[in-house]
Amino acid sequence: MWKFCLELLCYLSFTVVIYVISCSSHNTDRYYQVQQLRLLFLNRGNATHDFSHIATIDEYWRWLKGSFIANLFPGDWYNGQSANDSNGFISDKTNRLIGWATMRQLRIRPDTCPIVNAVRNLIPHCFGSYTASNEEKRIFYPGWSINETTQNYSSSINEAFTYQTGDKLDTYIYVGDQATYRTGGYVYEFRGSLSDLHQDLTTLRELQWIDKQTRAVLIQLNLYTPNIPIFTSVVILVEILSSSGIVPTARFDPFDVNNFGSIFQITVAVIYLIFIVYFMIVEVYTFICLKKSYFRRVWSYIEIGIISCSWASVGVHIWQVKETSRVTSLFHQTHGNAYLNIQLLAYLNDLFSLLLAFCCFFVTLKILRLCRYSRRLAILSDTLSNATPELVSFSFMFAVIFMAFLVLFYLQFASFIWECSSLLLTAQMLFEMLLLKFNTSQITGAAPMLGPIYFSLFILFVVFVCMNMFVSIINDNFRKVRNHIHRMDHDDQDMFITLLKRIQHCCGSNDDSVNRVTFNTNSTVITVSEIVDPIQRLSNKLDKLMAYTNRHYNTKKIRIAWDDPTVPALSWLVKQK
Repeated sequence: MWKFCLELLCYLSFTVVIYVISCSSHNTDRYYQVQQLRLLFLNRGNATHDFSHIATIDEYWRWLKGSFIANLFPGDWYNGQSANDSNGFISDKTNRLIGWATMRQLRIRPDTCPIVNAVRNLIPHCFGSYTASNEEKRIFYPGWSINETTQNYSSSINEAFTYQTGDKLDTYIYVGDQATYRTGGYVYEFRGSLSDLHQDLTTLRELQWIDKQTRAVLIQLNLYTPNIPIFTSVVILVEILSSSGIVPTARFDPFDVNNFGSIFQITVAVIYLIFIVYFMIVEVYTFICLKKSYFRRVWSYIEIGIISCSWASVGVHIWQVKETSRVTSLFHQTHGNAYLNIQLLAYLNDLFSLLLAFCCFFVTLKILRLCRYSRRLAILSDTLSNATPELVSFSFMFAVIFMAFLVLFYLQFASFIWECSSLLLTAQMLFEMLLLKFNTSQITGAAPMLGPIYFSLFILFVVFVCMNMFVSIINDNFRKVRNHIHRMDHDDQDMFITLLKRIQHCCGSNDDSVNRVTFNTNSTVITVSEIVDPIQRLSNKLDKLMAYTNRHYNTKKIRIAWDDPTVPALSWLVKQK
């Protein structure tokens, strides 16, 4: 009993601690911050400058000149008064721009894909997709000329055609939808007045700074919101495909650099580390006792997951603290007027949140381990354990059928439906069809005859047959486990019920004055009159009962039950007047 109470208290305390640590670094202000910045920079719903609807390079240039650069300056107030006290802020006058924004281009070398001999005379050059091996790193003059031009341009225009390394730019690898982009590139800095930026963008467009060799353009800016306070890393990416398509995406990463600033948070973090050390000692002792059989238990891997993610989060947090100290020191020294890239801090914050999320996931699952003390609470694990052989056979059959439909839909609709453009998206679409939440109009439009046939076959074999088989397997095994529990389980074997009784006893709810009376239900001789008249038989039985209670229990209340397992216990109390 005491071992159970100690384990219950330990699990619940550790769960509360990890949830406090995870939730204390998140708040709803971040969500509203991201939504505001999306409306500000992306202009969703705007008829002429909607970033999400950009389909050509000309539309991208129009968005830059007509929307983006205007939001980099605070502008005037609604009454026309100049916002002199908002220098360095963006147009919402709430977020402080750290340094300046940058626009970095990644290019590929020419002739990076093979050309068919039949059309080699018509197409002299071919430009493939972006990879790290075919990235262009040469230094050019304005207009992507190898030879020096006689016309003079500003330093910002000349630097836009000069390749710079990631160490010089203080940039990091970025993962887009189509490729993973390296740290270097050709960079233009949004520095100067609004009119200067308009002039520079016009010049870059005339010089064809974005051309057929361009594969990605990343706009990066870093913001600080003193009212909350949080930092926000903004990356606006346009990926230009080798097939002439354009994929616009944007990412906004708000994070707090003072996650453990209060004494309460530090105290909770110390308690969390004590718990982790305790669990490590317990797991080492368990491994020594069980040896190889330790790895045959599912709960061992959950414990390992908790310990691994916890120590990894500690290491990431130490790294995050060092990087934060460096960034805040430079921010203080330069008064926020020098360029600082906080992209690494955003990555570390995402990794830290991911590790804490896995810790919360494993800790929550670990609470289910307490169900082994109660057969009724362990009915889920018992059902899955009992159904494992059947589920393995079903999983193999389901995987074969699902893979067949996956290949069928992918090969048939890869060129017509976005949800079928890759195997992963096709699998996601099929799972949505399992939930009957898919719009079939796209399939019908892509293949008016075969589309409905494919869809009907999928619903018939996967939804109607396979899903019903799965439900039947779970239902049959659940019924077996439930019947077994009803036959074998008793309240005296349930630790939770025993603990509840102990608590009731300590609180003064005592059942000492209640006596359980058991009557033998063996067959007895029944007279003919009792068979004919059941009421008379009941009256005789009640008379015998009252006589028995008067004789043995004059001053106590009693509870009556039958010892026959086929007869349920009576729920009433007979009390002596």
